[in-house]
Amino acid sequence: MSGARTGLRAAVTAALFVGAAAGGALGQTATSGVLPSGVAYALHPDPAQSAAAVALWYRAPSGGFGATPVPGLSRLAAATVNASTPITGTPLARLVERWGGRISVSAYPDSVAVTALVPADHVAQAVRAMTGSFFAPVTTAEGLQVAQRYATEDAIFRSFAPDAIEDALGAALFATGPVHDGTIASAASVGDIKLDRVRAFAERAFRPANAILVLTGNVDGRALASVASRPGAATPGAEAAAPQTPRAAAAPPISRVGNIAGTGLGWLGPPITAEADATALDFVADALFAPKTGTVSKALGTLKATVTGKFVTYRNPGLFLVTISGDDAAAARPIVDKAVADAAKPFAPAAFDAARAGFVYRLLGQLETPPDIADTYGWYTVEGDAAYAPAEGGTQGRYFTLAARLTPAAVAQTVSKYLGTPPAVVTLTKAPAPKART
Repeated sequence: MSGARTGLRAAVTAALFVGAAAGGALGQTATSGVLPSGVAYALHPDPAQSAAAVALWYRAPSGGFGATPVPGLSRLAAATVNASTPITGTPLARLVERWGGRISVSAYPDSVAVTALVPADHVAQAVRAMTGSFFAPVTTAEGLQVAQRYATEDAIFRSFAPDAIEDALGAALFATGPVHDGTIASAASVGDIKLDRVRAFAERAFRPANAILVLTGNVDGRALASVASRPGAATPGAEAAAPQTPRAAAAPPISRVGNIAGTGLGWLGPPITAEADATALDFVADALFAPKTGTVSKALGTLKATVTGKFVTYRNPGLFLVTISGDDAAAARPIVDKAVADAAKPFAPAAFDAARAGFVYRLLGQLETPPDIADTYGWYTVEGDAAYAPAEGGTQGRYFTLAARLTPAAVAQTVSKYLGTPPAVVTLTKAPAPKART
């Protein structure tokens, strides 16, 4: 999944029913397609919700389209559009706040999303405002200043979190491409990014034909009326996926200095189209690294270490990423290595059933709110396999059907195939604190 950002029928029927009752959106009929204007859309209605999510997802490299990438450019550009004053006279972010909603920007190596959570009676207005702001983006100097403050705060926050280790893993896994370039901007350099560069990115990335409009929660098809026949939306075509070049398998570890100390381990995994393998690695990541219940999480005991692990379902290839940080990170590394190696041997049947039930329960818990559904559908659509999204078709859809077919032997075989080689390694050392002035 995405870590998303990001299991099974016979063995976990009870868990499925409990989760489906909690997450009503999974039981609703979804529709998707392309409007006459050329805009792709997905509609996931759930009248039981009191609010709705309106999201615009774009395929776009985080560092931009130029020869010299600028990590975090996509986030900065989207935030600039949100904060800039359009022809209508009110910045989008302020408009959403007036409705009692909130708007957020999520940036990934090869995509960027803008999501507004709004009251149900403002969905049509949100669709008009968001598409109006992004399909013909206005970027002002004042909007850029607001966005730069937001981007600087985000960069500082993430630089002190395991996110920084995960971001650095991109350079250990790839020689070029969006994952190599990363998504965390340098807080010191955000203010140096010029408006012309932000505007050029916004005008190319946020084109209507490159958009996926996702509506979830208390919504219906009438909200699409304002963009159904908008002229010119179909040209030029959607942005092609940016190419990536993996590093050689024997590439040496990478060392960096940052605001957090720790180690990252990364493996190239299956593409999104290898759905059974991708599902198996989602399950393995949960079985090993789920907080409190995962094999690694329990084995850490009293060690002062933070360990995260996830499979990220990308177009090609997917990535299995592990981060290890904290005072006892060195002692935690052998625990991680052993757990990954042991996963190449079939789980005992009872342990497998229990792990699979927990996997389904936690996955359904991540698909309860309108933004949850918008995120999962937007991610899988951008990555090229919308029908595989866990939110698509509910517990009877493709994802959960594949998860229900997992077996201990199949999971072990998948682990051996993708995680059986030494991982790419990145080590972050903490920069020394500046000397106090005397």
